[in-house]
Amino acid sequence: MERTKEFLRAFTPRRRVIYLLGTLLLGCGIAMNTKTQLGIAPILSVAWNLSELFGIPFSLMSFFYYCFLILLQWLLLGRAFEPIQALQLVASFLTSFFIGIFGRFLPQAVSPVGRGAMLLGAIVLTGCGIILSVGARFVPNPGDGMASAIARRTGKSLGLSKNILDISSFLLAAALGFVFRGRLMGVGVGTVVTMLLTGRVVALLQKPLLRLAGLSGE
Repeated sequence: MERTKEFLRAFTPRRRVIYLLGTLLLGCGIAMNTKTQLGIAPILSVAWNLSELFGIPFSLMSFFYYCFLILLQWLLLGRAFEPIQALQLVASFLTSFFIGIFGRFLPQAVSPVGRGAMLLGAIVLTGCGIILSVGARFVPNPGDGMASAIARRTGKSLGLSKNILDISSFLLAAALGFVFRGRLMGVGVGTVVTMLLTGRVVALLQKPLLRLAGLSGE
């Protein structure tokens, strides 16, 4: 309990604003990705398939799926799962909330050029959202928390663990689509492009964006 209190005290009002902005950008990027019709990010491709199969709004299914990832982290890590990580529920709610808000108002891309431009915009916004939300040093998004849990459990690097999670999500989403609808749903060339380029955007923009947010020296 004391560690949680210390953690929250360190999460200053400025960091809260930056975290909220980062989560907003992340939610916008994910929602924009769904409008490209090229395939969404691997980590939420399973949630997209489930939302299509059960007729549940994608934003709500994303929240449920994030909660499932938190449960998986607890099962993987056991006693090593720190109680403070349960605050990932906050990240889950905020991200899902913004996905729902932007999903209502963003237009569907129609032309090939429009789809490509929207995909690149989604990747940039998602990358910026990751930079700010992680830079604010609050609990991670459940997707990142799951990758970290895999790394700790297997002894593999975080990068490799993220790849394992992405590939597993992609394969599971593809299997759901083929088994229940006989086709791919929510995964495609955009899924692969998002997987390849998001990390590059984070690497390119991390230092200048954190400097702009006043977090570079912290």
